[in-house]
Amino acid sequence: MLLILKSLYLYSVSLWVGALFFFTAVGAPLAFKVLKKEEAGKYTGAVFPKYFGLGYIFGLLALISFYLLVKENMTLIASVNLFLLLVMNLLNFVNGLLIVPKAGLLKAEFYRSNDRSYYDRFLKLHAVSMALNGINVVLGLMVIGITSLYLTF
Repeated sequence: MLLILKSLYLYSVSLWVGALFFFTAVGAPLAFKVLKKEEAGKYTGAVFPKYFGLGYIFGLLALISFYLLVKENMTLIASVNLFLLLVMNLLNFVNGLLIVPKAGLLKAEFYRSNDRSYYDRFLKLHAVSMALNGINVVLGLMVIGITSLYLTF
């Protein structure tokens, strides 16, 4: 059982952080570089549900499997790592279930009405979404670092 939990934790955190890093550093910027702005927006809008969906699955698997691995021996480092995983999950759920859908509605309303105020509000939410995603990348890299340097289970 221990081997399964270790594998589940390592695979889920690695795949989650890898996806976060790739989409943030390569996928989204490249889409806006090679596609027209509106087409790139449609592309990223189509990717987001799957991107966040994978984050929900991998994030919860990482959080639960890590907790099960360390619950009997909760060191300070393990507590920090658990806290970072919890924050990452929270940010991912807020971003994927609240901010991105609201931003999408504002952008759609802008295209429907051509009212610039909708686009301005979209840009603000988009900036928040990008910031949360960036924070998750940094936290995820910290989790991987902590796991590789300090945790033995």
